[in-house]
Amino acid sequence: MTQPNNCGVDYGNATLAALPACPLNRLQSVLNTGAQSIVGLRFSEHITDALASFHWLRAPERIKFKLAVVVYQALHGTAPQYLSDPL
Repeated sequence: MTQPNNCGVDYGNATLAALPACPLNRLQSVLNTGAQSIVGLRFSEHITDALASFHWLRAPERIKFKLAVVVYQALHGTAPQYLSDPL
């Protein structure tokens, strides 16, 4: 099975970092529905294995990971200038 792309779900993680659980649960629901439609699961079936097979993180973990990558790139000079300059 091919790896589906995230179609822009990963953009804007800095704005999502401080959100309470309710909006993150909605984002997770969107990710789950996407994975279910790709794999062909019913709504009542577990999604964990499908997310793992795609190497998708859960919404809060995804946000933390993407922010960590941006900070790493900024500290090592591979991020855009506007992110690297303040550090």
